[in-house]
Amino acid sequence: MEELYAPGMDVASMVLSRLSGHTAAGTDAAAFVDAATGGSLSFSALRRGALSLASGLRLGLGLRRGDAVLVLSRNSLLLPQIVLGILAAGGVVVVAADPDNAEVAAAAATGAVMVVADPEAAAKVAGAGVPLLLTSRSPDPRALSAEELIDGGDPTAFLLQQPAPAPTDLAFLAYSSAATGTVAMTHADLAAAVAAACLPPPLEEGDRRVCLASLPMCSAHGLPLVTLGLPAAGVTTVIAPPSPDTAAAREAVAAHGATDVVAAPEAAAALAGAMPLDDKLSSLRRVIVAPAPFTMEARKEFRRRLPWVDLTELSGTEIMEAPDHAGAGMGGDLMLTQTEAAGGIVQQNNSQPAEQMAATNEAASPVRPLKKIQNIISGAIFSRSTTSKILRKHPVAGNTQVVSKL
Repeated sequence: MEELYAPGMDVASMVLSRLSGHTAAGTDAAAFVDAATGGSLSFSALRRGALSLASGLRLGLGLRRGDAVLVLSRNSLLLPQIVLGILAAGGVVVVAADPDNAEVAAAAATGAVMVVADPEAAAKVAGAGVPLLLTSRSPDPRALSAEELIDGGDPTAFLLQQPAPAPTDLAFLAYSSAATGTVAMTHADLAAAVAAACLPPPLEEGDRRVCLASLPMCSAHGLPLVTLGLPAAGVTTVIAPPSPDTAAAREAVAAHGATDVVAAPEAAAALAGAMPLDDKLSSLRRVIVAPAPFTMEARKEFRRRLPWVDLTELSGTEIMEAPDHAGAGMGGDLMLTQTEAAGGIVQQNNSQPAEQMAATNEAASPVRPLKKIQNIISGAIFSRSTTSKILRKHPVAGNTQVVSKL
């Protein structure tokens, strides 16, 4: 079996190299499909979008290696590009274990140099004094979005000038309450978790893996598994809202020919609910349950009704204290996870719904990304003190010739 992870490789380089391989292998298939809209994102578009965003963050907004970026967003086709772009730029992806809790979201923004949020989540960090980048275009010409940087950035500019993060650099923080602490993972930890999480089950030669996923992408389990692990393995991931309804769950598997399902216990249990025997689950080969395992009764029922399906339950793993440098400025007690061979990460209760966020029409934003970046640098959008948190007098970010390449 081909190795997904080479020791010493940062997680972004690992995933990006795998995406290149999937594209070169033949037809550029869909890496992600939005079940609600029917929209899709190919492997090549995911790679190009991530590198374009990384260029915008580093060359346009001055994001530096080790800078923390809080991501508050529901599942969407933009989210994998955003997460991978931040990691490629050397940033630390910070997520809130309970993003619907305004206090937790605001606390997670502490120490971050930037927040990337969808419009619904942006209000939760209002007043935090942190620059805000919307996920999708806004009708407000003053608002800059990650979508604009993805569409308007130059993916080749980033590849030519930035060193990769070190394996020991912090890559991911899942901020929770003070009582439960904060989960932290280095690039080496996250890369190993991605490699372990996306090991394919045995399928007949020529069969393509299609995963129906309702787990929040910005969570301790969702990020390494759904956002990074599945595309790294060449799996087509169908983003669907969670549903505890038995009929709806089976219909979704049948409609997409899903070989895999990644879901919370309630939604996964619906697959084994009492229903007339049919062939709607005949394509199903693997179910991954997170962030908590089944109850004993649910597990027995699942195995009785679906004996041919491989069941993996992700729950808590060994946790140890993070290095002192990992928590600098982030607040709370940080914890470092130890990844397991089965892809187990950290037990976390995340109630964020996985409803789809519709992207706004491109014509809604009359201002080009370049113009908005120049406005940011000149202080026309953010206050001078806020702008300095992004730019930090970065010599490249202040160079208008470099900015004009975006």
